[in-house]
Amino acid sequence: MARYTRAMRRSLWLLAALLTLLVPSAAAAQICVPELRAALTDLSTDRPATGIDAAVLLQRAVDLVEPALPALVAVHGGLPVPESSPYYGVVRYLAERRLLPASWRPGTIDAATWTKMLDDFQAWYKLKPMPLHDPARVSDLLVDTADVLERVSGAIRPAALLASDPADPNRIAFWAIIWNWTVYPRLIVLHPRDDVTLAGGPQAVLPRMGDCAVHISSYVMAPEKDAAQLFLATNQSRMYVVGSVPDGAEPWPKIVPSGQELATFAFATPMVQDLKGFAAVFDGPDVGFRTVLGLLPKLRTNMSPTRFLAYMKTP
Repeated sequence: MARYTRAMRRSLWLLAALLTLLVPSAAAAQICVPELRAALTDLSTDRPATGIDAAVLLQRAVDLVEPALPALVAVHGGLPVPESSPYYGVVRYLAERRLLPASWRPGTIDAATWTKMLDDFQAWYKLKPMPLHDPARVSDLLVDTADVLERVSGAIRPAALLASDPADPNRIAFWAIIWNWTVYPRLIVLHPRDDVTLAGGPQAVLPRMGDCAVHISSYVMAPEKDAAQLFLATNQSRMYVVGSVPDGAEPWPKIVPSGQELATFAFATPMVQDLKGFAAVFDGPDVGFRTVLGLLPKLRTNMSPTRFLAYMKTP
């Protein structure tokens, strides 16, 4: 009886181990489902899918993984929904980012159009197309979007930039995400939060910078002026705000007046003070290896100099 019990226990242990291997992989492909579903006006997912549903879900997925993403092309009318439509902003958002195929229609969504939308999104990250559902129901769109977003989440390579206040090393003067390996290389600057400090070290801050699709593990931390110098290395460097959260808050891009860069990083200028976040780019010489070496004694990072330099370069 004892041998039989041990055998039974071993079988149950093996079965549990198999379930442990299977369940996380299935769950991992369903990231951000609550966030995606919440974007829908009608939360029922068992109804017939429409082009509007597809557009809303894809726009939300892009917004989760690419905050403050600027438009890639200018759109001047000609969209398949009128400006009076409550979904005009969503449709325009996708069109400006080359994610709205010519075959898209608001009332219906076919497999070829849906595949084109998600394939173009994945192509930003050099991901190969994956099998998708025939989008008969909203639930099909939701599953596909979550699956694609899980793949994209694994492909992005964000790094945190944490700038401390020289007067109080525990206070964050500004914080941002170095986002160079993407369809639009940029620095994503986040609005300061009083409830987030550096007292617990950078590892305690990183989870507060991402969301269900963006998980940050690499970081560089430095005093405010040294952190800014990574992007404003010379007097020839100019800073531009090119996108924002919320999207469309201003007709971007706008140049930041010389001398106001640090204040802009801290959301202390009229241009950005009411935003939740913004994207910035810099016109000037790229940071070089000598600059990195010169700043290394002032930086705290979990990246090697070579890896950090790769993050700072625009592909």
